Amino acid sequence: MRVWISLAYLSLGASLVSLGIANASWLLQSPTAGLSPRAYAGGAVIALLYAITFLLLDQAHRR
Repeated sequence: MRVWISLAYLSLGASLVSLGIANASWLLQSPTAGLSPRAYAGGAVIALLYAITFLLLDQAHRR
């Protein structure tokens, strides 16, 4: 597997974990680890943008 695909999967996994923590924090109505659900959701968005970037880099290197 190429390095860009591996990084994309890692970023996607980090995004899903962060989004899961945000949802759990929102459902429990208490900040998890001192951060608000918005902070975790923002982290999920950033990780998703990294995943998209890594996928685009992989496509660029295949050409």
